[in-house]
Amino acid sequence: MHNTPEDHAQYLYDLVSNAYGPPVDDYNHHQLIKPLGLPTGSEAAATFEASIVENSFLQKTNGNRDPADVETQKRHWNIILLNLTFVMYQRNWLLVPMDFQCYSHDNYWTRRLGLSYQPMRTIVDYLRDNNLVEYREGKTDKDDPVTARISPLPTLTWLLWEYFLKIEQPIEPPYLIANTPDDGWEAIQHLPENHYEVQELIQINEFLKAQNWACKGPVQLKHDNNILKGGRLYTPFQSLPDNKIRLRINTLINDKPIGEVGFSANQLRLNLAYDKGIDAGATPYEDIGEAAGGLSRNKVKEFVTVAMGSDDIGKAASKCARAKINSQEFQRLNDATKRVFPDLDLFTGWGIHGQKYEGQILRKVMLEGIKKDIVCLPVHDAVAVQQEHLKWAEETMLECWGRQMETRNLSRVEKNLP
Repeated sequence: MHNTPEDHAQYLYDLVSNAYGPPVDDYNHHQLIKPLGLPTGSEAAATFEASIVENSFLQKTNGNRDPADVETQKRHWNIILLNLTFVMYQRNWLLVPMDFQCYSHDNYWTRRLGLSYQPMRTIVDYLRDNNLVEYREGKTDKDDPVTARISPLPTLTWLLWEYFLKIEQPIEPPYLIANTPDDGWEAIQHLPENHYEVQELIQINEFLKAQNWACKGPVQLKHDNNILKGGRLYTPFQSLPDNKIRLRINTLINDKPIGEVGFSANQLRLNLAYDKGIDAGATPYEDIGEAAGGLSRNKVKEFVTVAMGSDDIGKAASKCARAKINSQEFQRLNDATKRVFPDLDLFTGWGIHGQKYEGQILRKVMLEGIKKDIVCLPVHDAVAVQQEHLKWAEETMLECWGRQMETRNLSRVEKNLP
């Protein structure tokens, strides 16, 4: 079944094309434009440029442009169509700034890709006017600003789907980045070349360059504002859906089926292990849910994640309310968590430290994999590996967790299979 690249690509397209309606329109489902491409000199690159970019779109938007402007328009079409292919499978919206000011020399996001306002305006207008994308206007509300965004409609997805598995983002620095208030994600500057995080990320990414997987791109370590805050691993692969649409788990690594091994209730376990050495037991979320009067595991997980990440109980309650945990449930969960795990740090902002430990542990796992020529892709608090390496991944993750936290037998892992 799906034993050829073409069959597998068709199978993934069938999965994602059966999704009902547009993606969720919120911050978590908004995707910046990425520097995507197809392998240089490949048949896919040649076909995409000739059949898709030039014949299907460029010829219809040339107007009376001179040759240099046509080349600029062509480059913009290439970037946007490849990004629309990516977001089609990630079930995200592609952010397309329609404000002229966004294309100034001071804007890091558009400057790094060499994007210009007029070619972008031409593309977005054409796609919208020909019912090839759903378009949603941006707004400048200072409390809740959002950029204009597009999502491909079925006529366009049918043109693009076969290229998805061949698209990749260049694996090149920066690998260590921080979220800055003005420009989004930027490289962390002034770190020495021998800084341990820099060296680990270079080793991981150099190894991954020769491998193949869906949404291929660099593995980056993302910090919040500076190197002391957070430290979560990110790669585009983890943005593929795997709940309502079992897409990510049905992709391949080097043409072989994959599975995922993830830590169970990891932030909670990390907190209880850190300086406390407390075992959370086999079913901590279920234990809290039962103590809270039978609330679901999903609600418990959401509450604990928010409560550990927030430094203020009022902010946590507001965030939980947006996740459909009402005030009564919030209080029940708060009381139950304190009864079941009285030593757990809630509303202190500890979650950002948990992210840092999580990132350190997963990097150790990936580095151990390199020693054995095993590809490990980070997926939040899990790794994806070829199915033949699942047992190795379980053992290595538990060992690395214990080594990082200087404890034994306080972690648990669970598997995710197609």
